[in-house]
Amino acid sequence: MSEKIKLALSAELLPDDLNKIKEKYDIKILPWTGSDYLPTMEDIINECNGHEVVCIYTDPMPKECIDTLSQNGLKLLGCARATPNNIDWKAAKENGIPIVHAPGRNAHTVAEYTVGMLLSICKRIGFTYHGLMEGRFLADEKDIYDVPERKDVIWRFKDRENPRSSYPWSIDVYERTIGLIGLGAIGQNVAMICRGMGMNVIAYDPFQNHEIFGKLGVIRANDYRDMLPKCDFVSVHLNVTEDTKSMINDEWFDLMRSDAYFINTARAAVVDQKALIDALEKKKIAFAAIDVMWDEPAPKNHPLLKMDNILITPHMGGISSDVKKWASQMMTDELMRYANKEKNLRVWTRLE
Repeated sequence: MSEKIKLALSAELLPDDLNKIKEKYDIKILPWTGSDYLPTMEDIINECNGHEVVCIYTDPMPKECIDTLSQNGLKLLGCARATPNNIDWKAAKENGIPIVHAPGRNAHTVAEYTVGMLLSICKRIGFTYHGLMEGRFLADEKDIYDVPERKDVIWRFKDRENPRSSYPWSIDVYERTIGLIGLGAIGQNVAMICRGMGMNVIAYDPFQNHEIFGKLGVIRANDYRDMLPKCDFVSVHLNVTEDTKSMINDEWFDLMRSDAYFINTARAAVVDQKALIDALEKKKIAFAAIDVMWDEPAPKNHPLLKMDNILITPHMGGISSDVKKWASQMMTDELMRYANKEKNLRVWTRLE
């Protein structure tokens, strides 16, 4: 029997997948696995040194770690994320170490979350919920089981503000137009859901294959300048690159309609922070919904937190038990391919 490959593992694999790779690997479960502890560079070097394969999740993997681990036998890096932003890919490339990852692992859940945020701001769900929890629309205390007989029950006060008149009336998404910035795995799933709700979908993605647009029934926009004025909603689905940093700027918001909605569940860095604040303050756009901030956790004094025309959530779009399943399956497949000396299929590449 050949000697098993030494694997340092912090990516959480499902039990069946873990048992499968145990046939080929001598596995060391890293001590911070499944916790919120973010290991230091020293932690990673101390725990992973001498392992041929290291498979992580969000653990930071800077150049110093990669150089040291490479000198001590590292041959393959695995990252159970769609985009391994925590790994210095240039250092890995310099050391001849491929990075396998889990592309599309969260495509379904982020797409569903995106549409959920869209519906929440369209139907004022988040805003009215907070108004309710703050006590703005509640009656005095009473016996909750003492309910008078009424033919029609409406949430209304005679002498106070009412929820229906405290917020702009909701809008329907049916037959409205959404513009997608990026038509990768997540954008494609958003397009399918929106099409299923009777929406018109336009997408701006100069790099996407033309056939994908036809398959999804999505109109291709060759220029975002022509697309933005046509959109009731604009949703961002971009990776962060040198070309996309702060790409969504004042020009974009100036081109959007004043009744348009803006959604970002991708990365905050692709949006110019000041431009979004300005667009909401000056009512260049009607509403926004974002799941990502430029610095996380967001500081308490951030002006967006004080606005009543934005919904903010704390980077929850890609979190689901199903994402864990997809990532586990993809990582297991790549680890078994490596162990069996087969070509890895999900190797991270950067063009710049």
